[in-house]
Amino acid sequence: MRVLVCGATGCVGSAVASALRSRGHQVVLGARGVSDGPNALRIDFMRPVAPAEWAVRLRERRVDAVVNCVGILIPGRAQSFERVHTLGPIELFRGAAAAGVRRVLQVSALGVRDDARSLATPYLHSKLRADDALAGLSPLQWAVLRPSLVYGPGSQSGRLFATLASLPLIGLPGRGTQRVAPLHVFELAEAIARLIEQPAAPDAVFEIGGPQAISYRAMLAGYRKALGLGEAQWLPAPMALMMLGAWLAEALPQKVFSRDTLRMLECGSVPARNDLPALLGRAPSGLTHGLGVSPPEPLVELGVALSSPVAFALRASLAFMWLYTALISALLPHQSGVLTLLARCGFGGAFGVAALVFSCTLNIALGTLTLVRPRPWLYAIQAIAVVGYTLTAAINMPELTIDHCGPLVKNVPVLMVVLLLWMTAPARMLRRTPRRVVAPERGLLRKAV
Repeated sequence: MRVLVCGATGCVGSAVASALRSRGHQVVLGARGVSDGPNALRIDFMRPVAPAEWAVRLRERRVDAVVNCVGILIPGRAQSFERVHTLGPIELFRGAAAAGVRRVLQVSALGVRDDARSLATPYLHSKLRADDALAGLSPLQWAVLRPSLVYGPGSQSGRLFATLASLPLIGLPGRGTQRVAPLHVFELAEAIARLIEQPAAPDAVFEIGGPQAISYRAMLAGYRKALGLGEAQWLPAPMALMMLGAWLAEALPQKVFSRDTLRMLECGSVPARNDLPALLGRAPSGLTHGLGVSPPEPLVELGVALSSPVAFALRASLAFMWLYTALISALLPHQSGVLTLLARCGFGGAFGVAALVFSCTLNIALGTLTLVRPRPWLYAIQAIAVVGYTLTAAINMPELTIDHCGPLVKNVPVLMVVLLLWMTAPARMLRRTPRRVVAPERGLLRKAV
């Protein structure tokens, strides 16, 4: 069978093309970056194409089936939801019906439905209009797949989640309890290939996801484990603050994090009835196994691997700083100027002595623990302490900020050392084997080690 795969250079499209080829089908690659040819078709949904013209193009390439994997998460000047998700695909679907194409599959998104919440989300609404248009093109055989979060090679959202999971302090929308059912792109591709081969007309909407519904926090923890990182520190954040961050992120050169994607996450991404096991003929693979087959690839590599001697040297220098500061402050409170600083900060007399005792105790604890029991939370406290001490001194003794010896400026490299140790991966990261990505085949995720 000759199958046109639209969006063939993207995460889902490239996996679908590979899955179809592995099962003996011929693939016509459809994408913006390809040149027209017998087995390729340049597709740019931003440019209107009449259905009659689509019909000519499809007949010329003897296309039997069409799979539309084209999608964007964030619109811009060059791409809009209206054209990429709605008008462009509808033109193609109508052209396929006119050309006598037997079957058309549309990759939509979980959460697309005819309700107020979906209609209020531009991404979901644009997908819904194309889904409905395809379903109304009788007698064309059709299927709409609405997957949960897709991860695997080339997944932009997967790379974002891997980056977030690699941070030493991970921000969560609320408490991170939003439910998701991530599925591997190879199994999504296998399900699509099986639908193409199915003798009977599917003519249905399929909601699909991974084998289990897990929390957003648990998903990030799974990514972090797959990256070989240790325990993380979690920071619950109000949804209003996350929305503000998403609004700011929309101005950055990235294609994943937006207010729309945050709203969809908040709504949850779990199928009401998971059709993936029936489509595959077996249980889908879990997140741990899937990330073992194709390890996560962060947008920005934040993992730091240090040899044990280097890590110890950095920890020892940091511990020395905390212990030395406590010792000098405690033994020479007048000569060191610490009492003067405390007084200028509003802690004079008995309050100054109490503040001095607290500061020395904290510094001794930080120095000792850095040497004998380093933990992620310890570096978090040190980062807060360095920033707090620096800002307090800068506000109350501004002359220190322009001192030629840079007594406060030197805290910048100190803070970077703290952050470096905070992000340091376990020693096993140094011995991690190279990433291995295997081509999608039947039952791949069940067989791969």
